[in-house]
Amino acid sequence: MANTHSLAFPNSDAPFTTHRLALTAIKVIAASMIIVVGAQLELKLPYTPVPITGQSLSVVIAGLTFGRKVAVAGALAYLCEGMMGLPVFSGGGSGVQHFAGPTGGYLVGFLPAAFVAGLARDKGITRTPIGVFLTVLAASVPIFALGVLKLALTIGNLSAALQAGLYPFIPGDFIKALLASMITPIVTAKAPRLK
Repeated sequence: MANTHSLAFPNSDAPFTTHRLALTAIKVIAASMIIVVGAQLELKLPYTPVPITGQSLSVVIAGLTFGRKVAVAGALAYLCEGMMGLPVFSGGGSGVQHFAGPTGGYLVGFLPAAFVAGLARDKGITRTPIGVFLTVLAASVPIFALGVLKLALTIGNLSAALQAGLYPFIPGDFIKALLASMITPIVTAKAPRLK
């Protein structure tokens, strides 16, 4: 009798059960929703087109919670949701035009940031507060690198892009890293491991 509860993928030695696929899909949706919620926390600053949002921290939280595969898939799902017109970007924004605008690089930076945070979790680096702190800072690097690069291309001036898209956000990132380093070990110690 054929096993109707498993699917074998080409070039794979390990079959995935339907239950496992469903659980993975639920985790990807949850990771995406974490980012959606963070995106709605927005504070516009008068001197920069880049708002303060909860998106970057939410991307990192998805990585710290689910690991690299699910976090990257969740970040990709979030970006696709926004491109398709769902109001998931900061301030309820949506559409492909957000990638062409001054903050498009930050959005693209969520993918490598989710990977960095998730990889750190997968490797056990985030078991200690200092590991979480360093992971949050490391995951911020690709967001800022791609964000400032796109901002510089948009406004035509790297120095101005650094002034508007990086420097004002450094203190906040240290605060986010500190908060995450205090909260994450407590939550992960009390919560069952998401496998």
